[in-house]
Amino acid sequence: MQDNIVTILNKQVAGSCTEEEKELLLGWLEESEENRRFYSLFMANCTLHQTLTSEALNRDTESMLMRLNARIEESELSRSRFWKNGFTWAFAAAIALVLGFFALRGIGGTPAEPAAPPMELARNLTGNTVHMVLDDGTHVYLHPGSSIQYNVSTLPEGREVVLCGDAYFDVARNESRPFTVRTSNIGVRVLGTAFSLSESEEVSQVVLERGSVRILSPEGGNMVTLTPNQKATFKSLTGDIRVEPVYATAFVTNKYNLVAMSDVTVGQIVERLSSIFGKRIICKGGDEDKSYNIAFLKTDSLEDVLSIVEYLTGAQCDISK
Repeated sequence: MQDNIVTILNKQVAGSCTEEEKELLLGWLEESEENRRFYSLFMANCTLHQTLTSEALNRDTESMLMRLNARIEESELSRSRFWKNGFTWAFAAAIALVLGFFALRGIGGTPAEPAAPPMELARNLTGNTVHMVLDDGTHVYLHPGSSIQYNVSTLPEGREVVLCGDAYFDVARNESRPFTVRTSNIGVRVLGTAFSLSESEEVSQVVLERGSVRILSPEGGNMVTLTPNQKATFKSLTGDIRVEPVYATAFVTNKYNLVAMSDVTVGQIVERLSSIFGKRIICKGGDEDKSYNIAFLKTDSLEDVLSIVEYLTGAQCDISK
């Protein structure tokens, strides 16, 4: 089965799996938790790569898949590289991706609108923040005990997420399809930005790290627009909203175990990673003048983080011995 799985995974990315191959893949996923983690890493990286707009990177898709296949073969020997840290960023993606092979839960519309596009469900039942990549390239860091329902692909009016709990969103920019996160109390509408949102029965809180967001009332009206390093707190019992300054980067790092870098070059990314992990890193290729936004969990392995850097920038990264 392992000899065939790479071929089936590549066909899954291309959307050309036969029904028989889908059954084989489903059986392989059901065999073990390691297989599901393995699948999530592959698909999450491919999803991230396919959302990039650089023509040069798009031409490198085949090369990216070859490198990923090599990592798959290596993992079959070591069985440790990708999941030695437990619930890493890749495993979180399985919450959404594996649901595609099991039971997708629709919340749809009312009985009068039976054709409403369904929304997918993802829950974090672990004790750690987990990471998933939505179909549009948006990264979601889901806090323990939290869940989201989402549809970012087929809703005609835009992209929609319903949050129960607490999450950090790094939203892929798409000016023609606004991204809205709703809770039981408020909504947050963006085009492409990074922010955290937490909700309880009485209080909802938004912290903006990058870009801008509009906070919507339960009725959908615009209450306030935030700028970076601002926190808004909404009290549902009184309808009051308060805006105050906050150091968003430190807030996000402490709360979500998350390292986020905004508008940084390949060289700056490498310098920061070398400092964090205490390793000398050599990166070749990529556009040194281009700026990127990148985020990862502090518990991720350096190998996993460098995989993200490679697919994001097109550079080839190695850890110096």
